[in-house]
Amino acid sequence: MAFKHKLLATAAIPVIALAWMGPASATGMVRMDAPFEVQSQVIKVQSDEEELLKQQRKERQEQRQEQRREKRNNQENAGQGDSEPVQPRRQKQQMQEQQAEEPVRPRRQKQLEAEQPQMQDQQQSEEPVKPRRKKQQDAEQQQMQEQQQQSEEPVKPRRKKQQEAEQQQMQEQQQQGEEPVKPRRKKQQDAEQQQMQEQQQQGEEPVKPRRKKQQEAEQQQMQEQQQQGEEPVKPRRKKQQDAEQQDNANGSIEEIQTPKRNKNKAEQTGDYQKIDRAAEDKPERVKERKKIAEDPSKSTDTIVLPVEKGAAVLDSDKDADNRGGLKERERRKREREEVKPVRVPKSDRDAQAGLKNDNGKPIRIRPVLSEKGERITGFKGYDNDNGRRVGRKDDDFRVIINIDGRVVVRDDDRGRLSRHGKIRYERLNNGLIREVVVRPNGDRIVTVRNRWGEIVRRSRIDGRHREVVIFYAPLLERGRDRLYMRDPGASLPPMRLRVPVREYIADVSSEPDRDYEEFLAQPPVEPVERVYSVDEVKYSARIRDKVRRIDLDTITFETGSAEVDMGQASSLRRVAAAMKDILDRDPGETFLIEGHTDAIGSDESNLVLSDERAESVANVLSDLFDIPAENLVTQGYGERFLKVDTDEAERMNRRVTIRRITSLVRPVESANDEQGDDQQYDDQQGDDQQGEDQQYDDQQ
Repeated sequence: MAFKHKLLATAAIPVIALAWMGPASATGMVRMDAPFEVQSQVIKVQSDEEELLKQQRKERQEQRQEQRREKRNNQENAGQGDSEPVQPRRQKQQMQEQQAEEPVRPRRQKQLEAEQPQMQDQQQSEEPVKPRRKKQQDAEQQQMQEQQQQSEEPVKPRRKKQQEAEQQQMQEQQQQGEEPVKPRRKKQQDAEQQQMQEQQQQGEEPVKPRRKKQQEAEQQQMQEQQQQGEEPVKPRRKKQQDAEQQDNANGSIEEIQTPKRNKNKAEQTGDYQKIDRAAEDKPERVKERKKIAEDPSKSTDTIVLPVEKGAAVLDSDKDADNRGGLKERERRKREREEVKPVRVPKSDRDAQAGLKNDNGKPIRIRPVLSEKGERITGFKGYDNDNGRRVGRKDDDFRVIINIDGRVVVRDDDRGRLSRHGKIRYERLNNGLIREVVVRPNGDRIVTVRNRWGEIVRRSRIDGRHREVVIFYAPLLERGRDRLYMRDPGASLPPMRLRVPVREYIADVSSEPDRDYEEFLAQPPVEPVERVYSVDEVKYSARIRDKVRRIDLDTITFETGSAEVDMGQASSLRRVAAAMKDILDRDPGETFLIEGHTDAIGSDESNLVLSDERAESVANVLSDLFDIPAENLVTQGYGERFLKVDTDEAERMNRRVTIRRITSLVRPVESANDEQGDDQQYDDQQGDDQQGEDQQYDDQQ
């Protein structure tokens, strides 16, 4: 008995192993007793149940994955419209696995080992298919075979229901004699058809709603162009035409005839309240404005030009109107009521009565050549604040930049100065650059700029080494830079004009015989807080409002043009003669030439065009009337400061303005003082510099 149990124990292990090889194989090798046959059958049943459970879990998991994929595909198709659905990530992974390009991930190793026996059996008769996709692929293949037998194009099952619904709808439309329409476009087309039917009943030409606003704008634009005798231009070609005009090296940037609301007027914001123009232009209101213009000091309201559609007198008030309309006018009125009255200066020296340096003494200006510079060859230009260059010529340095949310054109006058002599560049301490232009008569125009191109100072040195200071900004000389990025007028209260409008603005067309020399020589209308840089004056309407202006409304430009007609240039004679007389008394006087456009065209094209207009007038003053270029500063403002408040083409808005800004950009007392102790130093430096100039000219 013991021997029998020992024998059974010895044979148990191989007998169990043989049980897994199948009944036939096990029987052929060893004959097992009944207890062990029952045990092998129980083990086999358990293994079959486990396989069944695994298969059911796998099928449920595949169903959930398929549902998630369908849901994700539906979401992607809904977001992309007609675009082709994106392949699921699992599908891309399967394709990569079939191509054997990507290595198998470890977490998939067990599943692949279980699938390999089945795939080996299929390789003998058919293309291997992964078990988890077997049922779905069989169903798709069977469906596609049935469709091929019926001469139909095979369709994937996931699109079957949707396509059947679309086909049924299209068949119904064909039976009714209508053009088949895809269901996804049905609602939109129904709405368009309903609107078109309503337009037909009203006797109008049917227009698709999605194109309605655009077509109305195009028709309005083309009608205005036809009225002006121009060839109509479709707005959809606007960008391409801008690019063509930009590439035209011989032409100027023209104004695109696109009527629009002034973009500076923020009607989209909730803070903007539109000014009632009809009420403002009533005869009684115009009469009241004329009375206020005679003595503005008695009113705290915004002073408006006493003409039809007249804009505000002060540029800072125009900015406020563009920004907030009627609401902003009321706010500025309240602030003016709280401001204490200020005196009107009697001279430039009186306007700068409070100007002192850090020690409480008058500002002392050292000679511009007191520091020896290092010659720069191949100067690459100044930094432009990440602006976009819009110049089309080598001597055009215009860039478009953003200052405090406003798009402005920035330009220096190197192009105008270099027309009468080459510029040489020298490097100074503190990152400053000195520009020297030698005139044919021996005069040297010396300009010092910081790395942003902002003018620190400018002087003219004649053949006897006498220096005349034209610009001088103490803050820039002490190392402050990019002052133009901050509006110095933002900290000042709203200006209250205390002189009659006629003494503040001189219109050449209405007063051709006026004494413009006396008008330009008048001091600012309020005290000057400090000496500002030239760029600060250019970009601050509040600071420019301190000085009076002459409106050259006799020079009006053609649409899109910056050329000055020779017939109109003669109207500059009296103004140019006044400027010449002022410069004879003080060669360091500075005049600002402002260019303006009407509200037709894009902001950028108007900015560049207005800047070109200002430069054209400055060149006429220099070439025809001998006004030195270094005493003129130019700046274009586009449509920002309209004289006639209208969005339509207005010739009066295409104008140029002249201001004398000497008291804003130079310490008058220090500039009028002779060099004194510095004269001997300047003479010595001038002799050395003159020798260097001669050597440099010979080399060139």
